Amino acid sequence: MEEIIERCDQFQRAGANSIYLMTTANFDFVEFLKIGREVRAALGPEAVLLANTGDFGREGAEALHQAGFHGIYHALRLREGKVTLIKPETRLRTIQAAKEEGLVIATCVEPVGPEHSVEELTEMTLLTRDMAPVFSGAARRIPIPGTVLAQEGIVSEANMALILAVVRLGVGYAVPLNCTHEPNGMGVLAGASILWAEEGSNPRDVREQTSRGYSVEGCQTVLREAHWKVAEGPSPAVLRMI
Repeated sequence: MEEIIERCDQFQRAGANSIYLMTTANFDFVEFLKIGREVRAALGPEAVLLANTGDFGREGAEALHQAGFHGIYHALRLREGKVTLIKPETRLRTIQAAKEEGLVIATCVEPVGPEHSVEELTEMTLLTRDMAPVFSGAARRIPIPGTVLAQEGIVSEANMALILAVVRLGVGYAVPLNCTHEPNGMGVLAGASILWAEEGSNPRDVREQTSRGYSVEGCQTVLREAHWKVAEGPSPAVLRMI
């Protein structure tokens, strides 16, 4: 717990606009709430906290709100229910439960692979728009070598930049912010206004401490190189959506 709090504090002191706590879907929900409460207490009331965890119902949404989270990241992933064991309706019920509780929704068109058609990407873009999220965007799949989906390959950053730009146009001004992950300059030039620094383990790496994550300062550099004005600290843009 101390290590989690220390890392979150380092991110916030480095200028992060929000703190995003992510777990695997089978992580104990009660334990996740405990972590959220302790991070909230350590970072103070001005911190913007987002949760990325497994599916839940209305009681879970209420518990997240009471624990100090402002919103959730949750996605109906491309070909959900076909290449995963999660039903699309389950994802959508979680998002609806969070919205009814007053939690901000963040989502994305992901994980994009070379096998996904224009029709699939279009359908998912419109679905994310209809969620009325604080941000949408697009992110490519980074598969673990040896897995089934690794055989499909990886979309290039150049192609992802094109997809990201179309998603930005497709969701319109009703969705104020646009995200891509992992951070890259072409994505930012294509319209990504949010990048995520990352520490710890992640589902795109086999290392306990990922080597793929950017620091807060690294994300800020990518944004500034594309002539974006970088907000420092808890973001007023996000706070206005809460």
